[in-house]
Amino acid sequence: MSSEKSSSNIQQLFSFKRYFINNLDSYHGEYILKEMSKVLEQNATASNKQSSQTIIGEDIESLSQHPPEQPYEIIGTVTDPKVKSLDNVARIVSRTDCLSQMLSCGTVIFDISYCKDELKLAMDYVKLLKDLLEKQTPVRTTDSDDDGEPNEYKKRYLILVSTVMTWAVTKPLDPDTPDMPFIETDFRKRKPHPNYKMHYDVENEVIGIARKYKKYIGATVVASGLTYGGREDVLFYWFQKAWECERLLPILDRGSNVIPLINVQDLAQIVYNLVSDFPKKLYILAVEQNITKQREIIKSLGRIVGSGMFKCIPQEDGFLIPEIDQRIFDFMTLNLNMEPTFIVETMGLQWTSELSFQENVPILMKQFKRERGLKPFKVIVHGPPIVGKTTLSKLICEAYGLVYVSAETVAQDLLEDLSWRIKHWEVGETAELVQLSAEDDEIVVDDADEEGDDTFQDEAKLTHAILNSGRALTEEEILLYVRRRLLSNEALNRGWVLDGFPNNLAQCSTLFEKGDEQDSEGDEENEDDQFDEDIDLYNNVLKKMLPDIVVTLEATDEYICEKAMRQPENDSRLDEETVLKRLSEFRAGDTRDTTVLNFFDELDIHPLVIQVKEHADYGMKIAYAAVALRMGRPCRYGKLIAQIEAAEKKEKQELESLHAKEAKAMKELEKKMQEEREEKMEYWSELYALMREEEEAALAAAGEPLRNYLVNNIFPTLTTALLEVAKLRPDDPIDFLAEYLFKLNPTGKMLEPGYNLQAEKLLGKIKILDDALKDLDIKIEPLLPPEVDYEPQPKKNIHSMSAL
Repeated sequence: MSSEKSSSNIQQLFSFKRYFINNLDSYHGEYILKEMSKVLEQNATASNKQSSQTIIGEDIESLSQHPPEQPYEIIGTVTDPKVKSLDNVARIVSRTDCLSQMLSCGTVIFDISYCKDELKLAMDYVKLLKDLLEKQTPVRTTDSDDDGEPNEYKKRYLILVSTVMTWAVTKPLDPDTPDMPFIETDFRKRKPHPNYKMHYDVENEVIGIARKYKKYIGATVVASGLTYGGREDVLFYWFQKAWECERLLPILDRGSNVIPLINVQDLAQIVYNLVSDFPKKLYILAVEQNITKQREIIKSLGRIVGSGMFKCIPQEDGFLIPEIDQRIFDFMTLNLNMEPTFIVETMGLQWTSELSFQENVPILMKQFKRERGLKPFKVIVHGPPIVGKTTLSKLICEAYGLVYVSAETVAQDLLEDLSWRIKHWEVGETAELVQLSAEDDEIVVDDADEEGDDTFQDEAKLTHAILNSGRALTEEEILLYVRRRLLSNEALNRGWVLDGFPNNLAQCSTLFEKGDEQDSEGDEENEDDQFDEDIDLYNNVLKKMLPDIVVTLEATDEYICEKAMRQPENDSRLDEETVLKRLSEFRAGDTRDTTVLNFFDELDIHPLVIQVKEHADYGMKIAYAAVALRMGRPCRYGKLIAQIEAAEKKEKQELESLHAKEAKAMKELEKKMQEEREEKMEYWSELYALMREEEEAALAAAGEPLRNYLVNNIFPTLTTALLEVAKLRPDDPIDFLAEYLFKLNPTGKMLEPGYNLQAEKLLGKIKILDDALKDLDIKIEPLLPPEVDYEPQPKKNIHSMSAL
């Protein structure tokens, strides 16, 4: 426990050998840490020499009386909480314990140019430091300096890395010459951008401390220009879109504003030089000597790396681009002309490159690719017709973000591209802006009407006319267009897949010959260490065009013919004769001595042979798996890796959230459906009971006449007969019942529907009465009303036969 307490106390003790750097894992912090690590290396060498001396006698006693000398160390904060350690960093400090740790450091390098979240922390530290300096006497140390003089007072040092945005709205020094550059001594006249007023306040606080407590602390402000190089910062969007060959690179307004630039490595060297030899300077401009305009930055990227096409958009439309935030917009619309007098005349900085930004674009793009891990895969797919070359090629292009090239489609692709370019040239890149003034119009014309641009446009229009004529292309023209496509910036940046071409050794030699093109410098990292055999081997070919992988698909003639027959019947289906003809031509030109694979074999590019024999795999999934195993992890060139990972993470979170919402909605739906089902079941039960009652009532109402009929006509006679049967119990009850009913009704009328026993008796009595009246010969007049005229009908003679 005592050792832990002592170690923690040692960490809290003030030490001139301790350096603090904030945001060690940020864009600026990585390069500053790399430069500051030289301090550790230099002092580690010196301490090793001292420790190698032999300690004997009284030296041991004196050593035990004094605490061990503290080593040089670097501490700092990080932006990513997952980072637990970094090379050459003693420990990583949490932001909650940051202020106390900063006060224990002899040198503090604090960067507020990159992240606005650091402003409050910087202001708090400056206030604490001011309070400490007001109360504290000079710290006396026992460490000897370089001159070997002990007990000498030493200073604290504070280097504030700020931004030139605190000069953004500064008025020109001379209104008659607005292009006159600002220098360090003009810092009192600076006026900050509205979004950078807090940066301005922090700068003034540091300058005030440096003036008031100059005996105890050395403090200076480094105003950094727009940093570039490596991972890139503000210019990342234009680097990315240029590398992806975006059709039109946007220029905010006319792009004539001057942007102060500084390579991030040069900024780190300036900080290291200040730590090594701290100057008596309150304000330092960290910008390049070259004057660079926004248009020059973007056009150099587009012409050297991208599509070479641009459009000027109104400044306010820049916010319509999702990747451009307020910070990027502020920097890209800045207009400042500055001259770094101190770092040029006094410091004598060794610039990373003395070339202009335009001249450094190839090197910068190489660094950009290396930082992002962007490797352009180049693949050739070779094989017999109808085997699946196009399907496999498009699968590879989709998965790896490569450019698809084939002899059949290259002319159409080139025609579409040229048609779009010619249309854009006719409209002009400033079409979206308001009417240009005479001065601005002259500037744009001077920039656009360069000799190289005119030549390129003339060649493009000539090629467009040839392709648009509709005539068949010769083999030489196809080779020329395929080569031009493979050498385009888009294909060189992202990589390509060449489908089924070249077909013979002569085409290989013409397509990959060195010609007028040259391999760009730095394509091969170990180019100086090549073997003599390799120099001779690649002497006649253009190395940047050679494929990384040659895939050859092999299949039998039976498989190809059967696959051709299984193709759906449409315009693209080939008949049997055409298939056999193409297959025989391929076999004749692809013998062991004449195959194009020999060309690549001689260049040590050995083909990947894939057997195609599964009719169930016309989608070429098996072949793609073999190719992907050879190529490795896709870089997905449609977007950069960091953005894809962030997008995938966001998509995963959204998918999980969507699944959770769906599950919750499903549970609520099931619960609601269950409640509705129960309600419906209850309603249906009540309705069913009501229907049963109504049905029974309807049946009862419908059966009432039947019951009455049976009760009145059948049951009286039948009941008597059944009682008689039950009483006598004859051997044949059915026959007895029939006989009994016949006796009761010998005429058979009893079972007729209209038969009524009482009515029958009454009719019988009426008949007897009628017969008696006939015998008495009494005439009875019919009872008719007087108004009815009645004439008796003559009596018909009835013959005996008609009576029957």
